[in-house]
Amino acid sequence: MLFDFWATLPPQACVHPKDRPILDQYPGIFELDIPPGHVNGPLKTAPVVACYLNPGFEEEDRAWFNREPERTTLFRQVHGEDGFPLWFPRWRKWYLERVWDRKRIGEEQLAQTVAIFNVCAYASPNAQQLQPEIIQRLPSSQMARCYLREVLIPQAQRGKRFLVIARGHKEWGVDRSLECRTIRFSPNPRGGHFGKKIRDAVYDWLDARQNTET
Repeated sequence: MLFDFWATLPPQACVHPKDRPILDQYPGIFELDIPPGHVNGPLKTAPVVACYLNPGFEEEDRAWFNREPERTTLFRQVHGEDGFPLWFPRWRKWYLERVWDRKRIGEEQLAQTVAIFNVCAYASPNAQQLQPEIIQRLPSSQMARCYLREVLIPQAQRGKRFLVIARGHKEWGVDRSLECRTIRFSPNPRGGHFGKKIRDAVYDWLDARQNTET
């Protein structure tokens, strides 16, 4: 399964050995000297999961990726247990703009509540270069699709999680026939914003869930 796959990543390696032969065939598309970004946030436990394509990259990010202890912290993200890294300025801005309702939840709680799950683990400056055939061929991407299909979708269908397909539904191999109360597709897949309707549905569901648990 997904986490067993990433548990075999060698220490400090930025590319999974099973992915390397595929990535070598597509030079210049990915930044391969930064920690893999399949998962950001506590995917194992987060009640809300937002699915995207792959991490973005801008040159200003490089200094952050090369700093310690930040780099070590980013390597831990792939285990799906740590909160979303709000300390990373550009990721923080990206994350809050898309998933946050500041009237309903605090930032620190949000970091434990909404996990980001990318079908491709490797960051790229230009997502348009991420050809569908790469997703089809990367073992890590196939692991991600399997985890979505076998774990997250069934859990969401049972009302145990709230799943938002925010971007890359074709790459994830899903379509709107899955939509239900707790599985939604972003109305703006290019930007990947939840939008007011989905955001309200997410936070109403979280409130109802909390009331049930208490």
